[in-house]
Amino acid sequence: MDNQNQRLASSTPALPGVGGLLKRTWRAYKARLGTFLGIMVVPVLVYVALEYSKPIVVFIASVFPPPIFFIFRVALVVTVIVIGLWAQVSLLFAIQGREQKTGVIESFRKGWHKILSFVWVSILAGFLILGGFGLFIIPGIIFSIWFIFSTYVLVAEDKNGMQAIFRSKQWVGGYWWKILWRLLIIGILIITISFAINIPFSFFLRQYVSQFVEQVIGWVISIFLTPLFITYTFLIYEDLRRVKGEISFESPKRRTKVKYVLVGALGNLLVLTLFSLPILKLLI
Repeated sequence: MDNQNQRLASSTPALPGVGGLLKRTWRAYKARLGTFLGIMVVPVLVYVALEYSKPIVVFIASVFPPPIFFIFRVALVVTVIVIGLWAQVSLLFAIQGREQKTGVIESFRKGWHKILSFVWVSILAGFLILGGFGLFIIPGIIFSIWFIFSTYVLVAEDKNGMQAIFRSKQWVGGYWWKILWRLLIIGILIITISFAINIPFSFFLRQYVSQFVEQVIGWVISIFLTPLFITYTFLIYEDLRRVKGEISFESPKRRTKVKYVLVGALGNLLVLTLFSLPILKLLI
């Protein structure tokens, strides 16, 4: 039995080691940092511009009737959300096209055509993962690893919806624990860097730093560390494709889709019920 298990383990191609993965991530990140920052800074600049335009908003509120002003405010919020989503999917295209030196404008051009698909895949994956966490945590952890590459599949393989979800699961198959280990490493690294940057401001300079400065510090950390994390995980996805080869993919059957949707719905219902209980107690 042990010999059989050893043969099965040896027949599974090994992923590149974590040390090599970190080195490749740093090389790619450093080489394309200008492009990554150019993409990440766009939604932040839009948000800051809107924050400094509050006097204009107040003026519009005094001129136009409430329904028109409400529509105006909704349009501003939608604009910020769309630009943020646009930047996220554009970053994926920039990382995918790092060897071709895909620039900021080209990344945004490609990302524009995938915004709706990106939102849909993200909603599906989030729905299933949250539902998994609602079913006593462990299914949520399993789903998180299975579906982590869903948006990468959307960008790299042009698969949408549940196809992207199940394609990600297919790539992860046989490597779940190895991927979890690699994600723990990058998670610890990013938390450590964030904590080290925040220590002076959180414990020593808090009384001298305004809330806006703290917010700017948070933006800077996010602008620099988000591309690092996405590059790292995208390289894991590419490594999986390399070691597993071009495996065929069949669209999941309707019964399989329904089964996962029902699991997600049940878990989300439990989460909703859990958070609703304190409110119901207050009302009663």
